[in-house]
Amino acid sequence: MRRVTLQPGEYVYKVDEPSESIFLVRSGKVELTTPYPETGEGIDETHGPGHVFGEIEVIDGRSRTSNARVAAKAELMKIERDELLDILYEHPEKSLILGKTTYERLKQLFSEESLDSDLARLREEMQLSIRQAVVAHESRVVKSHNGMAAIAIPIVLMVLLAVGAYWFFHRG
Repeated sequence: MRRVTLQPGEYVYKVDEPSESIFLVRSGKVELTTPYPETGEGIDETHGPGHVFGEIEVIDGRSRTSNARVAAKAELMKIERDELLDILYEHPEKSLILGKTTYERLKQLFSEESLDSDLARLREEMQLSIRQAVVAHESRVVKSHNGMAAIAIPIVLMVLLAVGAYWFFHRG
């Protein structure tokens, strides 16, 4: 574990970066956000002192699915994946650092025993899929707007040229 101090506006991690550690908020505030190409970042969750974030992606082994941006000067404890697994499997008595909410979420997502765990996993996958679809749609809209500007500029110039030519030859 190591202590990390970040200022407002700094990023703990960004979308698609490898998931190599989890974070415990000791002080300050961290927002988990989704970047949208046209409208900017949308805040999905806010974590304050005592909250753990980034754990599901580390355990799943997938890349980051959101940005983690500091909203108020934050002091975090960074726990690397190997250290986390050691805590979980070799020293479960130390795992209280992760907090009850993290365990409840993990239990809900990864328990093979209940319909609730299946629904929780589906809900998590649906939220991720919807978020990715919105980001992809906004990317297409931005490209479309850029394409329209590329078409509109020559048309406006041609109209101005035609008006100027008409005025020049008919100013009489």
